[in-house]
Amino acid sequence: MADESNKQDNSVDTLETDHAFEFPGDDPDLAIELPEESLFTLDDYLNMYRVASTRPGFTILTLLQAEERLSTSELSQALDRESNKLHYHLRKLKDAALIRNRRDPNTGTEDVYSYYMLTDLGHTVLTHGVKTGVEKLAAEEHEIQERYAE
Repeated sequence: MADESNKQDNSVDTLETDHAFEFPGDDPDLAIELPEESLFTLDDYLNMYRVASTRPGFTILTLLQAEERLSTSELSQALDRESNKLHYHLRKLKDAALIRNRRDPNTGTEDVYSYYMLTDLGHTVLTHGVKTGVEKLAAEEHEIQERYAE
């Protein structure tokens, strides 16, 4: 009979199994205090950063920060991508509460003008999260390389 302690765990972690991981309740370094009346869970906040840190998500958020509001066709033109290829990323950003979609019927034409804008959360995640983190990592890259080369 094979020794049970020598068996390797061949399971693969996927997004579906991520929910199985919990923070140990007694480790204060891992605990995050959320306000009691918070609308979002820790998983919601982590998802915001996950979505914002993809190349398309980051690019769309950055464009919306610079331009304040853009339609799908304006985003498509700025990103040089077909608008139907943007809808997936726009939906992910919208579902994560980082952007919102508004419709303006007062365009002077028969068409309703639909545009996207950053939410306050989107602005915070972009400027105080992803951008700051990337800038800080880039600035400290040499020090990090030295530390891990040892």
